[in-house]
Amino acid sequence: MSPRAFTIAQVCEALGIPRRSFFHLRRTGQLPMCEELKPRIGRVVRYRAEPIERYLDGRWGQPRSFGSHRRTA
Repeated sequence: MSPRAFTIAQVCEALGIPRRSFFHLRRTGQLPMCEELKPRIGRVVRYRAEPIERYLDGRWGQPRSFGSHRRTA
């Protein structure tokens, strides 16, 4: 049985962030819950669903905010 997986579009929708932010956060190592599944199916990148769902449920143990660090008045 293969593990459940999310595509990039599904991960972005679940986290509520745009694609560009997803790639930036992933490249800087701020999305440790995004474990890429190998091998890729064609050019489609897939991520394990279980760690992402744990993060969204609050069982990851880290803050869940990707919002702006700037304070609003």
